[in-house]
Amino acid sequence: MTVVLSSLALKGVLERFRGEFERAVGPLDLRFDATQAILQRISAKEPADLLVLTAEAMEDLRKEGRVTQVRAIGSSGVGLAVRAGAPKPDISSVDALVRALTSARSVAHSKVGASGIYFSELLKKLKIEDKLRKRIVIEKGPVGLAAASGEAEIAVQQLCELAPVPGIDIVGPLPEPLQKMTVFAAGIAADAANPKAAAALMELLRSDAARAAMLEGGMQPG
Repeated sequence: MTVVLSSLALKGVLERFRGEFERAVGPLDLRFDATQAILQRISAKEPADLLVLTAEAMEDLRKEGRVTQVRAIGSSGVGLAVRAGAPKPDISSVDALVRALTSARSVAHSKVGASGIYFSELLKKLKIEDKLRKRIVIEKGPVGLAAASGEAEIAVQQLCELAPVPGIDIVGPLPEPLQKMTVFAAGIAADAANPKAAAALMELLRSDAARAAMLEGGMQPG
């Protein structure tokens, strides 16, 4: 069994190709979480073979000798989504985004994910943190589910993390002046029990089919 600890960014691709990947490398134990949460799990000695995290976090692990054979996978920007069928707000400019966020009855974002941390900083930068009617901070899992259920009017997360969520419509990316691209990378855990399978899976994630799926799912392949 090959254990994969992956950011939610690759959830859609890994689940979509799971059958194909397992035929190539054997059974997979896929575990998804935010990068910061995964780092905590690694510190707690949770075993893993392949890690998929932000490139920044992966570089820190490489310097510490915790991962080997690091490869870039892709990058994604931050986007907004609403419940399927709901009106899509205008977010084409900074002013339009501010109006959309401050007029929404509720806005959801992750607590420890890269997009959630950035969005919290962005609200302070735009000086609208206290103007939001209600902020819903998601501890774990896809933020889009809050929009799908009606708990939040707007969900904010990486576009590649919003794409696989059923029951939502993606409004679009943050306007260019405010956009933040996050690069994701894969690496083999230094203490991996199945390093060969992990290496093979990492290359499969860079295959043409996987890259095409990333493009469909809101990620620019590396």
